[in-house]
Amino acid sequence: MLQRYSEQLTEFLMVKGIIESENREIYEYGFVALLSTVINIIIVLTIGITAGIFLETIIFMFMFGILRVYCGGYHAESHITCMLMFIGIYGLAMTVVKFLPREACGIFSVLAGVISFVFILFLAPIEHKNKPFIGDEYSKFRTISRIIAALELMAILLITVLFSETIKVAVLISLAMLGVTFILILAKIEGKKEVK
Repeated sequence: MLQRYSEQLTEFLMVKGIIESENREIYEYGFVALLSTVINIIIVLTIGITAGIFLETIIFMFMFGILRVYCGGYHAESHITCMLMFIGIYGLAMTVVKFLPREACGIFSVLAGVISFVFILFLAPIEHKNKPFIGDEYSKFRTISRIIAALELMAILLITVLFSETIKVAVLISLAMLGVTFILILAKIEGKKEVK
């Protein structure tokens, strides 16, 4: 369905002379990715509003999204699988935030943040076969992913030490980092299977 809509939108832009036919595949892929992302955001925000965790949802999505863009990682074969995977990661994160005892929040956040940071340091970025790195994108993405992960880890540490009344924010950031780490590990496992 998303593929069909992206093809129609690309065709429309070609007819209007906005894009050239040799760039068709790039635009179709881009529109599919955009539509998939928008649908994911709408579904997750709807869940967040319905469950009364809108602010938690926004924090998690922002921290996850900004890191995911530069880290790359696993891409599901279908958009449905992609959506279900993201909703699963989000649902698990919100469950942890809700049920993690307050006294465990600080240690959990710091440990999860440090572990995630180490994995991101060594694994990110991971290229996707449909969106290969161009020019020096690999080194740029590597640097940016490390900076974002370091900033998120620093935020976790600062909140844990200085702003313990908002410790749930540190938990959300650490869970976002863990989510990205999971996707990186999954991509590495998938890459090894393809090599065999």
